[in-house]
Amino acid sequence: MAKSVSDEYASRETPVREHMHAQRIEWRIQQGGNWLLYAIVVIALLGGFSDGWLSKTSATNPEKSLTVEYQRFLRAESDEPFALRIQGPKNQPVTLDFGGDFPDHVVLQTLQPQPVIAHTGRHTLTLTFPPTPDGAHAVWIVTQPQSAGRLASTVTLEGASPVRLTQWVYP
Repeated sequence: MAKSVSDEYASRETPVREHMHAQRIEWRIQQGGNWLLYAIVVIALLGGFSDGWLSKTSATNPEKSLTVEYQRFLRAESDEPFALRIQGPKNQPVTLDFGGDFPDHVVLQTLQPQPVIAHTGRHTLTLTFPPTPDGAHAVWIVTQPQSAGRLASTVTLEGASPVRLTQWVYP
């Protein structure tokens, strides 16, 4: 016995009792969930959750003496890289101050090259690097955020304006 197409969307009592209006609502919810999952995957592939096109960024101070390359989106207790490009005075040491949430909510895993002097104060971390003939320095830091939430940090080259970093840490 052939069924008509319109019969497929009508409620039935046999062989199983069904309510097609509720079934259609469930299908729409399921379809919306599928689209939400597709959107999450696309955002993740673009770097919306760390290490990608949406997450990679850099910030430079007005004097152009300090540039920080970092990730906007981080994962708690996951290694996250920073690259600092410094143009300091020739043949003089350079000093960097890390402030804001950085010293209190982030653990340093790796720091290259090693500073000549490292000092921690109340809510600050100060690193002094040896002089170079041209004043240019590159510093690579790998950090590990310890908790989820928003991090507002500053990196300041001595004698220059600070670079402000805003990052979001996912759990």
